[in-house]
Formats: sequence, structure tokens, C-alpha cells
Amino acid sequence: MTALSSGMPVPSLTLGGRVRHLAFRQSPRDASFARHGFPGQSSPSRAHLEHVIETFIAGFNLALESPDHTALTHQLDTSYAQPYLGFAYEGVGLWLAISDLLLPWSDSRLAWFTKTVAPRHDFIAMVGAGFAVARLPFGLARLESYQSTLDPFTAWCVADGVGFHDGFFHWRRYRSGSKPAPRGLHPQNRALFDAGVGRSFWWVYGAEPESIAAAIDRFDVTRRPEMWTGIGTALVYAGGHQPGCEHRLLALAGVNRVDLLSGITLGANMRHKGGNPAPWTDTVCASVMRCPVAEVSSWVDQEVAAYLDSWDGRAQSMREGCYLELRARLAARLGEGRAS
Repeated sequence: MTALSSGMPVPSLTLGGRVRHLAFRQSPRDASFARHGFPGQSSPSRAHLEHVIETFIAGFNLALESPDHTALTHQLDTSYAQPYLGFAYEGVGLWLAISDLLLPWSDSRLAWFTKTVAPRHDFIAMVGAGFAVARLPFGLARLESYQSTLDPFTAWCVADGVGFHDGFFHWRRYRSGSKPAPRGLHPQNRALFDAGVGRSFWWVYGAEPESIAAAIDRFDVTRRPEMWTGIGTALVYAGGHQPGCEHRLLALAGVNRVDLLSGITLGANMRHKGGNPAPWTDTVCASVMRCPVAEVSSWVDQEVAAYLDSWDGRAQSMREGCYLELRARLAARLGEGRAS
């Protein structure tokens, strides 16, 4: 735990910092499974998963009190253990997106942050930005216009963050499997919204494979592939699961096995690009992919490069379809039997 998440005094703030602190500061108590009534409260994974959310909240609180982003990245990089560092950057993404959406006439703070001082953590910061879109009035209506201000090959993560926020904070709405994705989303964002909802089940159901699979099975078959992709990302990036969980998930995924593997590949790429290794990422890649994290990560880079080399069309269409194309390419690669 960091000073900000353990109740220690807040550093001296400017007037603007004090206003932000009073208006936006989040409590670590919001990480509690009991507070949300999650079915996974008795899971042995609970403490780990709560700590992930606590780190996210601490990163957010630190960002709203730190206007110097270069100093902020230094503080983040020296305050958190590597396996948890990305979640602190995710919290920063939430605050920067709130700033962007409340002050839309200014240049995007999130775009600047991820292009200059924190390019290694651009994916996870974009996921955090999705929380802002989900929380602010008219945020969802502005999702796609906001994405257009960000890097197209990471901006799609914002929609994943929106889905995670809904699945995490409003999980009861998704218990029956009948809650639809928001209306009016572009197909790519609709897919990513479902990936985020699926990823939220990792927390809601305490990383328990059978409960997760049962929750996904209640949804229409057209929504299940992306939900399993979200679970794969949570498994390899967030971790906290019990031994053997990855193989139980592979068995339970059934026809969506390749989607689960695609999520593992995407999560491994986020870890490797971020330079913040985690032992559970190494274990999952070795056990399931039979490859080190760096090699699994390279598959994403290779497929993105191939997509760009083959593209011959409008730039907007390339942006609007980059994730869907990447998913299709990864599914084809992984369907060739490269993972056990």
C-alpha cells in the first residue's frame, strides 16, 4: 500500500489541488468486495483482487494531486511493486480523462501523457479513461469523439474500461445475461464493451472459473467470445487466481477457447510493453502458451504490423476496425495450435 492509500497525510496542495482533492478523491474502501456485495466474497483470491483496486484508487488520488506529470510518473514508478504498477497508471487514466471531458476545449491531457511521459502504460491508462466516460453525464455519447483525440491503436481500450465499470459497479444488472450493451456503439466499441464486462467478472466472482463460466453462459452466444477474451486478459494481467485455474478456464471456455487465449495474448502484451512483469503472467504464459511472455507479446506486435502493411483504405476505417482485425488475426494464429 502507498502513503495515499494507507491514510497518511496528504502532501501540501495548491488551491486547485485542494479543490480537486475535495471534489474527486476516492476512498480505498471502494475496493471492498463486501461493499459491493460480490458473490465472490469468500474467494481465496479476494485479498489480491481488492489490492488491485486499492492500487487503482491510489493512482487516481495521486494523479489529481500531482499537476506535474513527469514528477507523477517518477513517483508512481518508485512507489509500487512492478506487478501492481499498471493499476496505478490505470487510475491516472481515469483522472486525466475526467479532466479532458470536463474541459473539452483543451488539448487532451491523456493523449499527451501517454505519448510523452508514460507510453509504456498507454493501454492500461486508456482502460482507466473508460471509467470517466461511464461516470460523467453524457460521457457515453461522447465516447467516439473522445477516442478520436487519442492514439487510434490504444483508444479502443477506452470502451473496454466502460464495460468493466458497468460490470463491476452494476454487476447485479448483468446476473441474468439479458442486459444489453449501450445503444449506438460502433461495432468495435460494442465488442470491447463486452470484453470489459467479461473482465469485471474476474472480480465479481472472485476468479472462480465455474462461477465465471456460468455467468458468461447466461449471455447470448454472440457476446460470449469477447467476454472470454476479457477473462483471458484478467487472468494473465491481474492474476490472483488459484493454481490450475488457467486449465479449468480453458476447459470451461469450450468453443470460446481461442477467445480466452487471445485475451491472454493481449494481456501479456500489455505486461511486456509496460515493463512491469508479474510472476502470474510468467506462469500462465509458460503453462498455457508454452512460451515466455516476451514471445507471446510479440504475436500482437507482429499482427499489428501485418495489418498496417496490408491496409489500403481510409484512415478512419482503419482506426474503427483495428481491434476487430487484430482479434481475427490472433484467433487465426492461435487456432493453429500454438497453445496447449
